[in-house]
Amino acid sequence: MTSSFIRDTRNDPLDASNGRFTSHAFEWGLSSLGSQLRYVKYFGQYFAYLPFGEPTVVPWVHTTRNRLVLAMGARIGLASGLGGQEVIPSERFLAGGGTTVRGFGQDTLGPLDAFGAPIGGNAMLVFNTELRFPLYKFFDGVAFVDAGNVYRHLGDFTPFDLRASYGVGLRIRTPYIVLRLDYGLKFRPRPGESPNKFFGSIGQAF
Repeated sequence: MTSSFIRDTRNDPLDASNGRFTSHAFEWGLSSLGSQLRYVKYFGQYFAYLPFGEPTVVPWVHTTRNRLVLAMGARIGLASGLGGQEVIPSERFLAGGGTTVRGFGQDTLGPLDAFGAPIGGNAMLVFNTELRFPLYKFFDGVAFVDAGNVYRHLGDFTPFDLRASYGVGLRIRTPYIVLRLDYGLKFRPRPGESPNKFFGSIGQAF
């Protein structure tokens, strides 16, 4: 069973320059509800977008918007098995990649198996801060710092035990979509880790 609460005041869900987004999702797997999997799970998100200066017309795109924006986000996930059961892999949390902690490969932040594949965890914490600014005509730049971690067991959850990355990015505005290119570098990469990652996609990172 799932219960959720969402409040969204963003002016654009894919390219917000103003507003807030808050969501809380609770999930239960209980035998009394007919589930063979017994667990509880919570996932919360908060994003804020603070514009600076006056809106301007974007060349070629011909829309009026704030292009100097401070974007911030926080995400937390907690899960626990009930009745001695483990949280199954598909219900565990994953992080790392172009929309969470850049500088890390997709889903590779946190526990890995013997072959280097992500196994997920019962707790997750992610923070993002990004400054978006105009560069030239329909090109925008970003500078960001991301931090977070995935914890295999709920008891391992430590809010100050975080991995972090920083980097820069390019946004190309078109009449229909925003193209995103980001280059992230790890703070203090560990032996054997790639120190950086490049990401490309559509829309803003968050």
